Order: sequence, then C-alpha cells, then structure tokens
Amino acid sequence: MEKNKTGKYLKYAIGEIVLVVIGILIALQLNTWNQDHQNRKQEVLLLTQLLNEYTNNLNQLDIKIESRNDILKSSLKLLTYRNLKEDQLNIDTVNLHISRTLTRPTFDPDLGVTNELTNSGNLYLLTNLELRNSITSFPSFLDELEEEELVIFNLVEDRYFPFLIANYQIGPVVKNFLTDFSFMDRNLLNISARTEWPEDLLEVTSPIDLINNPDMTDYLTLMWANTDYTNAQSVGVKIKIESIISLINEELQKKR
Repeated sequence: MEKNKTGKYLKYAIGEIVLVVIGILIALQLNTWNQDHQNRKQEVLLLTQLLNEYTNNLNQLDIKIESRNDILKSSLKLLTYRNLKEDQLNIDTVNLHISRTLTRPTFDPDLGVTNELTNSGNLYLLTNLELRNSITSFPSFLDELEEEELVIFNLVEDRYFPFLIANYQIGPVVKNFLTDFSFMDRNLLNISARTEWPEDLLEVTSPIDLINNPDMTDYLTLMWANTDYTNAQSVGVKIKIESIISLINEELQKKR
C-alpha cells in the first residue's frame, strides 16, 4: 500500500511540474508576442520618421541640383560674352550671371533620426536587412559629395572672389545677388523682408575687360567643370535616397 501511495504522489508531483512548465512556456510565449508586437509598433514609427527625413533630404537635394544647373548656365553664358562688343553687353545681365557663379550650394541633410537609430542600438528594430544596411551606410556615402562641394567653396572664397574684387566693381554684383529673388527664394529657408536698393546707389562699370580677361575664362571654366562634377555626385546621392525611400515605403505597405 505504501508503494502504491508513493506512486500516486510521484505521478501527482510530475503532473504539477508539467503544469508549471507549461505555464512558464505560455507566459514566455505571451511575453515574446507582446515584445514583438511592441517592436513592430516601434518599427512603424521609425519607418514613418525615416520616410519624412529622407523625403525632406531629397527635396533639398533637388533644389541644390537645380541651383547648380543655374550656375552652369551662367558660367557658359559669361564665356559666350567674350565674343561680344561692349555695346552688345547688358551690364545688369552680366552682373546677374557673375553673382550666380559666386554662390556655393551645399547639401546639408537632416540625419537626426538616422544618427539616433544608429547610436542608440535600436537598428535591430528595422527587420529589412537591405534597408538597415542602406541607413547605416548613407552618412559615409555623402563623403565624396562633401569633398567636391568643399573644392568649389575654396575656389570661390580663396581665388575667384578675390580676383573679382581686384579686377571689377563688385558692388553691383552683390546687389544683383541680393535682388535675384527667384534664385534666393529657392536657396534660402525664409526671406521675411527684402531690401529695396535705391537707384544709382552704386557705380556701374563696364564688364568688357573682365569678360575678356584670360583669368576670368579660367575661373569660369573651373567653375563649370567642378559644378558639373559635383552635380554628377549629387545624382548618385539622389539615387541612393530614392532607393531608401522605396524600401521604407515597401516596409510600411507590408505592415499596414
């Protein structure tokens, strides 16, 4: 009888252990399910934030490319003026084109969400491996474009602008830059007030000597070549951003 009682107790104990193990497994499964659910909600939020970030960056990059296209056009236009006589030159138009060649559009992407995601260790929340790799590699992908933008910046600041000051009346050029509203509106975030320039405030000089100066030809040629190459780099960055946006949209479609 003692032997039979011991067997019953043993079966009861084993049954209790099995029930406890099953309870633990169910609890772990529920916890895992809840954690996965929270992770997916967090992923959708991150994807939405990334979509907004890269869409804004794409819009900004398009503006920079368009501005550089204006610089390319102005550089070529000034080069064609070498074949004209003085009475064929419109001084305001010449100054307008010169002012545009002095601009240095730079792409300054907002990478707040990207950097936060990378630095916080939450990158694992993005389940798409291709998207994850694209996000982490994007900042370094910008290096070559930034280098080319720096080449133009140094050319203008260190050589081209001082050359113009030494060889031309720069005041009317600056005036044309500040009153070139179609160009300014595209490149500045906000223009709350515009300066009204009094007529005949600045002395206007003939640009014929400047236009036919061999150094001016060299600077315009360099400006055109560097700007064209920088725009080519920008197109590569644009393709990368469009690819990231496409991957984000695909993920959001899956999760809605």
